[in-house]
Amino acid sequence: MKAAHLELLPPAHVPLDEGDMPFFANVIQEFAKADWSPHQLEIAALLARSLHDFSVEQMMMRDEGAVIQGDKGVVPNPRKAVMGMHAQTIMNFRRTLALHAAAGGEKQHIAKRIDIAKSVQAHEIQGQEPYNEELISRA
Repeated sequence: MKAAHLELLPPAHVPLDEGDMPFFANVIQEFAKADWSPHQLEIAALLARSLHDFSVEQMMMRDEGAVIQGDKGVVPNPRKAVMGMHAQTIMNFRRTLALHAAAGGEKQHIAKRIDIAKSVQAHEIQGQEPYNEELISRA
């Protein structure tokens, strides 16, 4: 719980654009801050990039339409295949991070652990001491 007050940032070697950052923030909220390893933060940053890329492609396809006029008439928008590749990448990263209901045990146990960790984080943000000084070593 000591890490609950830390700000989690994407690794410097996996730089994110401004548009990627809201996705990164949402991804890292899936688990308590103390649960993230450096490698998981790398995967989370790559997932954030993929989510943003998917969103950009989706918005462009909305403007262009699902079908477009090609040399041989109306054809499916090739952007749809690109979005499919992004969707597959997103699912693979989510599986790698175990961001699904079956990961880490029963749903109710996961939810309880996340609630406890978020409570500790909330106390840290408000400047309160969330743990007993006599029970947890600071060294």
